[in-house]
Amino acid sequence: MFSDPDEGIEEIWTKVGDEHGSAGIGAPTDSIVAVIRIFRETGEIETWRDLRYVCFGLSIPIDDWCVLADVRLLSYVFERVRDLPKMRQRIRGFQALLSSYWGFPLHAEQTRDEARVGWRALRSWLCAEHERIAQSPEPKRPWFAVLTRHTMLLSDNPCEQFGADLLRGDSTGLRDAIEGLAIPVNSWVQEEAVVAQMDAGCLLKDRAFQQTLPALLRIGVGCGGVELGETLRRRCVETLVFRYARCSERPEHMALRDAAVSHIGNPWLYRSRWRDDPSREMVSAWLKHRLISDFFELLSADGMGDRRRMDYWLRFAPAIEDMWFALGVNAQHRHSEPFDEFRLRAQGRLLALDATTHDNNAFVMQVGRYLLVEFGAKGNAMFVFARDSLDQPLLNALHSRARASVSVHQLKDSRHIHRMIHSDSSGQTWEQKFDDDLVPRIGWRPSVAPRGIGGPVRRPRPQVFSPGTWRSFARSHGLRVQDNRSKQGALWVLGVEQPGAVAAQLDAWGFRCRAPKGWFKE
Repeated sequence: MFSDPDEGIEEIWTKVGDEHGSAGIGAPTDSIVAVIRIFRETGEIETWRDLRYVCFGLSIPIDDWCVLADVRLLSYVFERVRDLPKMRQRIRGFQALLSSYWGFPLHAEQTRDEARVGWRALRSWLCAEHERIAQSPEPKRPWFAVLTRHTMLLSDNPCEQFGADLLRGDSTGLRDAIEGLAIPVNSWVQEEAVVAQMDAGCLLKDRAFQQTLPALLRIGVGCGGVELGETLRRRCVETLVFRYARCSERPEHMALRDAAVSHIGNPWLYRSRWRDDPSREMVSAWLKHRLISDFFELLSADGMGDRRRMDYWLRFAPAIEDMWFALGVNAQHRHSEPFDEFRLRAQGRLLALDATTHDNNAFVMQVGRYLLVEFGAKGNAMFVFARDSLDQPLLNALHSRARASVSVHQLKDSRHIHRMIHSDSSGQTWEQKFDDDLVPRIGWRPSVAPRGIGGPVRRPRPQVFSPGTWRSFARSHGLRVQDNRSKQGALWVLGVEQPGAVAAQLDAWGFRCRAPKGWFKE
């Protein structure tokens, strides 16, 4: 339905850079800086040459200052250009100011708010002056006609006109503006063009938006040929997350979840960064489910996973207000794609687990006024603590900004109020026993009943995973395979969408689905 939205953008700026340089017209930077220093000291400009130099250099930083950040000096420049006696000089002054407009570092972290205010004043002045020049009979250069075609570039939404076309893979209009106006390669225009694509994508109906979301997300995190600063990446991801949360159906989107956590932040750790709307709750729920699954699939001591405990605690995800992961030596230092991604997702809630075996890990959950502790090594009980009874060193470790250490003895401290064993009896599963104690204690009941005696068990694997079986299976189903195991990576089946029988077998073999790439097994 849609072409690749990022196709062609990078090539546009490459061509402009080759043909026009940075701005089509220009002056030596050292000379500009020298003139601006004098202008800053005296508040006056003596010659036409100096006026042009100042117009070129409005956004050049000098000792953490620029002309755009100085309201008085900026107004003086506008008056001098507007009062030039010859229209030809006014047009050249206008063009020099236009160069400063394109070259302003709008989205740079270090750009001061005062300079952004000045840049918006420059935009308004250029828009008004363009209309005055357009009414003059003075002959105009071709670039002026291009600007007249694209006067939206002097508005509050400068690239809105290009968004829908870029989303369809049509960069004709943007190319016309960039090449005709010699907009520099590093201009904010390319960044605003990315934002325009995000906005255009968000105007699509749900199904069309979800179809184009992977390409938009790739662009929004800076992987679409346009380099974006962190502030703009966050803005793009926020836009996409907010739109996805408004879809009538919103299944977990793994790439969107990870981008949101990476660029906006963990929604329960960095609440102030999030809008107070369904998007935060949506990503929070996704992240909780993923981290709970990661702990019981990746961090079980025998490496085989623990489906029963995982299924049990996933039921409580809505009630879990915070969580921490105390990692043993093995998990701290193990480097593979799944482990690296887990540590990235759990950033800010990772601890080091001391005084235990290297393969043991702990999962600490805060539910109301209680702290619940599970361990990766089987045979360990689950411990329940009243939060107000915890010793201060443990509380300090949980809320430390740096990676802190906790001892296994602290997480099994004798001050626990309950110690629960994962052991079925003749009449009850351990899950039912846990619910009988936890539900009245925390005052919340999961919407799904606990596993009962004779309850469902994990399906037996229809085939044993072996090199020969795997090669035959991949060949017979025509799978696209990427094997990174020799480089301590994962075995991948490329493509998320697989036939039902293939997906079932991959799941039985322990493969996990990760959009948009496919299925992987460590």
